[in-house]
Amino acid sequence: MRRIKNSGENGNFDGEGFPKAGRIENDWRKWGLLEVFLGLLFGHLLAAFAYALAKGAGGYEDFSEYPMWLVSVANFPLQGSMMLAAVFAATYRGGGVVNDFLLRMKRNDAVLGVSVGVAAQFFLVPALTYPVLWIFDKDIADIKRIAEELTDRPSSPVGVVVLILFVGIFTPLAEELFFRGLLYGALRKRLNLTGAKCIWVSMIISSGIFSIVHFQLLLIPALFGVGIVFSFLYERTGRLAPAVWAHAGFNGVTLINLLF
Repeated sequence: MRRIKNSGENGNFDGEGFPKAGRIENDWRKWGLLEVFLGLLFGHLLAAFAYALAKGAGGYEDFSEYPMWLVSVANFPLQGSMMLAAVFAATYRGGGVVNDFLLRMKRNDAVLGVSVGVAAQFFLVPALTYPVLWIFDKDIADIKRIAEELTDRPSSPVGVVVLILFVGIFTPLAEELFFRGLLYGALRKRLNLTGAKCIWVSMIISSGIFSIVHFQLLLIPALFGVGIVFSFLYERTGRLAPAVWAHAGFNGVTLINLLF
């Protein structure tokens, strides 16, 4: 694997890539892990409230009765809180979303990102999931059952559109701003390490949290690997857009499996 380029190794920051990894004296980015914690805390509390509200309003007896679109909408407070935490942190405690999280895009970012995301679904996820199934004496049917529980839910044309917009567009942007932009960025600038060591440790920790908060036990190694890929893409390009597109491509494969 090629050595990760640290765009700020010379101590300078030209505004086009990351500052040097590690603590920077008089860093303008005052945000950090506090915003990460608050985003996750309020996000999960609001999501729990949304599920309870949906259950009461819709008269559903069990979570399995929720239509597919409602599952997506009920998760909106979680992703929404993550996005708000990132935007608030950069706007009021930094130099803005574009500057702090490198939310820029070049012409080939969509092709690059989607290609990486689709490849991760077809190659990385199976490679990291099958060993877990073997270790825990599980079967691929246990993974398929997760998708089948969603697929069997009633839906409608409007519900399908809502699902596509939320899972395919909003979730990738919100989660990349939060997990790569805010969480990975906070670790990358706060750890008492320098250079590539700081970058890799930040990738590992942020990807670990990314995998755990999805609450899919059998998929934790796969999601951890995906988090590493997205972080590496973010770091190598110096732009968040490729990671967002990769996440969209990754989720897009899941959407196709769910819908068709």
